[in-house]
Amino acid sequence: MPPPHASSARFSLLAMFVLHGMLFGLWATQIPLAKVRLDASLTTFGVALLCVAAGAVVAMPVAGALINLFGSARLTMVTGMMFAASVAAPSLAPNLLLFMTGGALLGASIGSMDVAMNAHGLLIERALKRPVMSGFHGGFSIGAAVGTIGGAWLLGAAGPAVQLAAVCGPVFIAMLVCSHYLLPSHLDRGLSGSHFAWPTGASIGLGLLCFLALMIEGSVADWGALMLRERFVVDAAFAAMAFGFYQTGMSVARFTGDRLRLHFGAVRLVAASAGLTAAGTAAALLVPHPGLSLVAFAFAGIGIGNVAPILFAGGGRLEPDAPGRGIAAVTSLGYSGFLAGPPLIGVVADFTSLQQAMFITVAAALIIAFCARMVKAADTY
Repeated sequence: MPPPHASSARFSLLAMFVLHGMLFGLWATQIPLAKVRLDASLTTFGVALLCVAAGAVVAMPVAGALINLFGSARLTMVTGMMFAASVAAPSLAPNLLLFMTGGALLGASIGSMDVAMNAHGLLIERALKRPVMSGFHGGFSIGAAVGTIGGAWLLGAAGPAVQLAAVCGPVFIAMLVCSHYLLPSHLDRGLSGSHFAWPTGASIGLGLLCFLALMIEGSVADWGALMLRERFVVDAAFAAMAFGFYQTGMSVARFTGDRLRLHFGAVRLVAASAGLTAAGTAAALLVPHPGLSLVAFAFAGIGIGNVAPILFAGGGRLEPDAPGRGIAAVTSLGYSGFLAGPPLIGVVADFTSLQQAMFITVAAALIIAFCARMVKAADTY
């Protein structure tokens, strides 16, 4: 029998992953409006958006230390409420400086909540003695879809200020309510004698695999549609379906991944998933028909969907005296890959072609498959 409250904590954390995704999707609907309001060039606005990513990457190691100081439950609650409150800062900023400052604050909230939620997910897995992490990430995917689609509708119907208030206010309250059902903070507070310390080499190794995994996700998100349009001369609406099929595949993988991991183990699941990612992506780049390419992207999404959640779990378990620090190392490197991948593909494409450059993601998936033994710790409860 699981310890008392473990099951309710699981559903509460799943709800917080969904809420996290909703806020992320809501922010995505505000980005085009912000560019128009600030009257910035693409280059200037792109640099300004990097403040969001920079805030997340900088905050993640700090979040790992704060988990050791206060516990993952408390940090999940605080950062969740910060996320709900900070979406408005860059969304309504009247000038570029305030947009960048608000964006950094928003990114810090997103990144630190990401670390805290995954650390608490690790705690729930330990309490239940079975994998549940992939399902949490599936909840994020559903929340992001709802936040984007619903947020876009509300934006058109009521305008940006009403949209933000109508979503962020209830989400702020929901974060507070859900946090009361999480596991007690003392379960992962103060496990390490020091709050700030370097992660171990093993957790950095998993972080490098996560760098590759999120590099693949980011590259397909940014370049998949354009590659499809260039190869087959299809219209923009059809090309945009590439990431939709990819994201659908990822969602399917994440809602079935916990059961597969329980049955086959983390090592075999990551090896098979990364292999499917490589095969699916290669097929999407080579098949002679755009419809077949979309199907191939869906299979590639099924492959990559479970890799990052398992790497997060493994990172926490490699550092039992400071699981938050281990997860922070993996997520920080992973987010760095998400940022670095698309520009790398773009640079290589300038010298070759976009189709050829995207084979970098195929090579990255094969490296993950080859190094799958490194995730063995994810199955330690």
